[in-house]
Amino acid sequence: MAKSVKALITPEVLKWARERRIKLEIDYAAKKLKIDPERLEAWENGTEQPTFAQLKKIAKLYKTHISIFYLSEPPIDFQPLTDYRVLPAQIAIDEEQIYRLNANIVEAYERREMLIELYELLEQPPPGIALNVDRRAGQKRAAQIMTEFLEFNRTQLQSVNEPYAALRFWKQTVEIKGILVCQTSVNTHLSVELETARGFCIAQRPFPVIVVNPKDGPYGRIFTLIHELVHIALGESVIQNTNFEEVLPPNLDTIEVFCNQVAAEVLVPENELLEIVMLQTLEADLPKISKHFHVSPEVIMRRLLTLGKITQRNYQAYRNIQLEKYRNTPERTGGAAPYHNRLLNTSGEHFARTAFTAYYEQKITRAELASVLSNCDTKHLAKIESTIFV
Repeated sequence: MAKSVKALITPEVLKWARERRIKLEIDYAAKKLKIDPERLEAWENGTEQPTFAQLKKIAKLYKTHISIFYLSEPPIDFQPLTDYRVLPAQIAIDEEQIYRLNANIVEAYERREMLIELYELLEQPPPGIALNVDRRAGQKRAAQIMTEFLEFNRTQLQSVNEPYAALRFWKQTVEIKGILVCQTSVNTHLSVELETARGFCIAQRPFPVIVVNPKDGPYGRIFTLIHELVHIALGESVIQNTNFEEVLPPNLDTIEVFCNQVAAEVLVPENELLEIVMLQTLEADLPKISKHFHVSPEVIMRRLLTLGKITQRNYQAYRNIQLEKYRNTPERTGGAAPYHNRLLNTSGEHFARTAFTAYYEQKITRAELASVLSNCDTKHLAKIESTIFV
């Protein structure tokens, strides 16, 4: 009997949640809910009401709490991200991928809000972020501002001996400045393909958020991380799926080009690169130079092309060789990272540390701790704790 009780929600909020929060077409949402589009449309215009059981399914699909639908009017503080992606036609119409991406964006917004709440529980002020970049100052000046803000030890970075350690170095370097660094959802049914998005950022302060795609390699994630940080410095919340290793399409937005240039200068400073590059022995030296900066060899080649040290013909010849190697290399099927590591990467180390601190100080329960860490089983908490508090 209880399942048939009507949910007296606000129709405008129901429509807002689909169109603005999770950004779903009505036909796709109805298909996922296993109802006719006409019925969902009737719920949204108020001529009919869903049952409470149906509302629970809607809340799960829309990645939101049931209480949202009882607001008197739609929220006004949920701002959609600017979309800078360059999508092939077959990806642009992939509704499932679009849903997964938007679900990840909603999760990131909620994680940011939860982090602010945890700081309030701990009676700690959020860290201020003094990072602002003006495009008119040029990419060199912007990269200088970014480098000074991050205050990282480049010598320490160069001593890192493998790509994943370099990725962790950059994540920790950014997070210590009050910026939450996460990966897309730990839930495989919400995984996002690289063609859909390499990453996105929420620029709101305090606690801006950068989310990278774990399907990318560690060097790819590093570049996306710094690229998104430039967007935060510009005050823009965005989605993107290009990186510096690709041949950029001619219609790529000038802001994306600027962010790529700044990120490249931060990761591979021009003066340092030109000091160590010997063009006569470049082919033999390329792996060593790549390891020195912890970027892919192709990023080095792109930098040299941009700086006018090699020709487009040189670069294209190198790229053709790499593409041929890629085609002739069997696909690697490495095992997935341990589940507790995936949970930690999804939430971000700073978020997890803050959540555990709130638990230690008895501000939240053990069940609440597991809930904020991607609703994980409490059995995973000990391994997460041992990973971040070594």
